[in-house]
Amino acid sequence: CMAGLLDGVQVVEIAHPHTEYAGLIFAGLGADVWLVEPPGGGATRRRLPRVPNAGESTRGSMAFLARNAGKKSVVLDPASGDDQRLLLDLCAQADVVFDAERSPFHDCVASAQPKVAATVTDELGLGVSSIVGFAASGGMASSGWPEQPPCNAPSWLAFDGAGVYAAVMAAMGLFAAQRAGERRRTARFEIPYHEAAVSAITPWTRCLHAYEMQAAGQGTLTARLGPNGFPIYETQDGYARILAGTPKQWAAFVKLLGEPEAIVDGPFGDPQFRVENADALKLLCAELIRERSTEDLFMEGQRLGLTISPVNTLRDFRKDPHVRARQILGAVDDPEFGAMERVRTPLCLLPQELEAEPAPAPALGADTEAARAQAASRPMPPSDAPPVSEAPLAGVRVLELGVGAVVPEAASLLALFGAEVVKVESLVHVDFLRRNGLAGAMDVNNSPTFNQLNLGVHSLAVDMSKLEGVAVVQRLAAECDIVMENMRGSVVARWGLDYAGAKAIRSDVVYLGSQGLGSGPYDGFQTYGPNLQTFSGVTHQWSHPDDPFPVGTTLNHPDHIAGKQALVPLLAALMRRDRTGQGCFIDATQVEAAAFLIGDRYVQQFYAAEDVAPLGNGSHDMAPHGCYRCADGGEEERERWLALAVEDDAQWQRLADVVADERLAGASFRSLAGRMANAAAIEQAIGEWARKLAVEDAEATLRSAGVPASRVVTGGDMAASETSFFPALTHPTSGIRRYTGLPVLVEGERPAVRRSPLLGEHTEGVLHDLLNLPAGEVERLVGNGVVGK
Repeated sequence: CMAGLLDGVQVVEIAHPHTEYAGLIFAGLGADVWLVEPPGGGATRRRLPRVPNAGESTRGSMAFLARNAGKKSVVLDPASGDDQRLLLDLCAQADVVFDAERSPFHDCVASAQPKVAATVTDELGLGVSSIVGFAASGGMASSGWPEQPPCNAPSWLAFDGAGVYAAVMAAMGLFAAQRAGERRRTARFEIPYHEAAVSAITPWTRCLHAYEMQAAGQGTLTARLGPNGFPIYETQDGYARILAGTPKQWAAFVKLLGEPEAIVDGPFGDPQFRVENADALKLLCAELIRERSTEDLFMEGQRLGLTISPVNTLRDFRKDPHVRARQILGAVDDPEFGAMERVRTPLCLLPQELEAEPAPAPALGADTEAARAQAASRPMPPSDAPPVSEAPLAGVRVLELGVGAVVPEAASLLALFGAEVVKVESLVHVDFLRRNGLAGAMDVNNSPTFNQLNLGVHSLAVDMSKLEGVAVVQRLAAECDIVMENMRGSVVARWGLDYAGAKAIRSDVVYLGSQGLGSGPYDGFQTYGPNLQTFSGVTHQWSHPDDPFPVGTTLNHPDHIAGKQALVPLLAALMRRDRTGQGCFIDATQVEAAAFLIGDRYVQQFYAAEDVAPLGNGSHDMAPHGCYRCADGGEEERERWLALAVEDDAQWQRLADVVADERLAGASFRSLAGRMANAAAIEQAIGEWARKLAVEDAEATLRSAGVPASRVVTGGDMAASETSFFPALTHPTSGIRRYTGLPVLVEGERPAVRRSPLLGEHTEGVLHDLLNLPAGEVERLVGNGVVGK
């Protein structure tokens, strides 16, 4: 029976774009998710494009099919007293309620008493477009070509980031409630949409700015770098992204090019010269790369140890042998439309029977009567006991074998909510994010990116090239509930700390492995986040239709969302371990997270004869929906842009009143179809209006009129915001700096964050207090260089 890690968990999801992804994550793990919709259905049922020949079906939206798989539809009237009472009863039976502040059911649900309530709020009125929340996240400012307007991300990255945080907090609340062992007052978590978008997309922009540094178009100098941040080269038959940042990668790159004399014997051997002359180097290499096929370059480059990936279209990704071997896109027998293909839930589990059986999205109201029976079945009285809220993960111990962003950032989130996280690292093989300090490459304690992504964890310095060092960490594994790793290839297996090794040490271990591409034909291939964008088809969709070729973004997507998303099955597995005494293995491959986030595009591709074209800043469902240059811009902020979206006819009228342009006064503009047909005239009129105003004035004017809008947020904008979301922390060597905090309010209060560790700062404490090693043994290990460096 394939029941899922969350089998038996009851969820009420108030249908709204802000809660949709949280419910999808829970449904994908086997929870019963009651999707509460108003008459006529939730907004996503009306999204375009639709399945061919779907007619008037309430399931015809491709986005709905992808983003609501496995849920149950309950139709209730928010104005009906009887339906409100039914909803409260249903919520009282629920373990989790996912709510959106701007849903028509919010006032009713706010008084409900489930175990856990997670509510996404939208105090800035960013709305439910794809573009406005992304502009507010800071991500849009680093996306696209410098000669083009900032480019929107595909699908709904910003509010899916909020959905991830809602899902993670719900899982934490359930875990804490289960451990408490008694009915408590509802644990309430609030997820501010605009903050969650920053945390899921650009978490280190604020910290880089605080350290007066920049990286890849983020930090003190926000910029769109086009293909120059993470280089994309034209090949004989397509495009490839090639990153050669380390000496080994550079050597592999030179060998891939055939060791041309101009590069081998010339000044390009000097890394600093390469940085200062990147354009000339790229021109030199481009001619050689253009002579070879993408497949040849990819396979040969990876064999040599180069971080290289193809810029796949959606069709390329679907037919790739690694994607097929992993069955990332699975066949689905839809009850209404027959055979189709859908991106599966982005994880694999051992034992395999823990994977939930895929299920289709529901017909409108198909489960309303079942919900009525459920609501009446087992009353659960409210409790006056205090909620489980403070440090919900207290008592959990985590061994982190992580580098870079994905696993370390996820482990940090566990630490900030009470888990004891021990990060294993060493000066012998320094985490590459530590090589970006204030004083240069080896200023390992003062890297803004490392310090942002490792808040709250403990650092154990161990030389894992020594057998005694491995033995120390193996002893530590016996004391940990969770092992998390994202090492490349067979590294953890050599240490005896892969899942098989960890399970031999502790039979009930919950183990999270997160590689770029995962096991299969490309097992062990080198990747960074930017390569996963290109491989997964995301970069191809992250572009304007008239771009010379797609470049996507210089953000490290999907790094900042993939690891956090994996915390939901991790916590679910920990709950199962507490109940059954059994651990499990979670394979949360990062490229699958990237593809899952654009799952609607893959449904669209299934039905398309040709490649699905990118939308850029456009929309199938809203018009206008774009990004417009404003009047201001100085030396630091060379240009300022405003994103806006009109979601319905009423918002259009308010926008037209603000712009006050007679060209927009006709009746033909009062419908979506009419606005789509007159897009050029609308773009021109809004563009002229925006160019007369400073971006903050344009933003304030539209928001006060009730039109969703946001400036394209820059690092400077974040630095000007001194809210509790960007707390100032004192670091022993970096001093007082501001960081991106937690986009969560617990019972109305912002949780505190703690600084990141110095390398090896907690070594002796871990050895003495956790492993109980005698003082003489610790001194010997330190003296022999096994630990402490």
